[in-house]
Amino acid sequence: MKKLCAIGEALIDFIPNEKGKRLKDVTSFRQVPGGAPANVAASVSRLNGESILLTKLGEDAFGDRIIESLIDSGINTAYIKRSSTKDTSLAFVSLSDDGNRDFKFYRKTAADLDYSPNDIPVDVLDDCGVIHFCSVSLVDSPMKEAHKKLIEIANDKNILISFDP
Repeated sequence: MKKLCAIGEALIDFIPNEKGKRLKDVTSFRQVPGGAPANVAASVSRLNGESILLTKLGEDAFGDRIIESLIDSGINTAYIKRSSTKDTSLAFVSLSDDGNRDFKFYRKTAADLDYSPNDIPVDVLDDCGVIHFCSVSLVDSPMKEAHKKLIEIANDKNILISFDP
């Protein structure tokens, strides 16, 4: 089976230790590495498939935590870039009693949005059978242009393209 290549955000979700409170009323959180493309890559790895993730993280403790988590999940992190000038993205989440979630993202200085077409290695899709991406990283940014380039490469190589809107 060929690898999955996911591109997009990897971030730290701050999940409340208490349910049923508005975000402003939550007093404690736990860190959970996440981001939809990273989660899909982790799911493929848990199913004994191979996956790689293309993204950029800050050279900070949150980026270190994500890298450790991705490696523990069996994801190839060789193509992840690190930035000394941008930060790893963060999301704070509140969970209501009925299970609905409320998000507050901190991405104004997001390293992942700084991932550019020049960051994509020419051979990255050589052993891949599918690329996967989501909509969060499609805002006007270098990352959006990186998505376009990866899609072009995938089309040229007749690789399946998966999009989660």
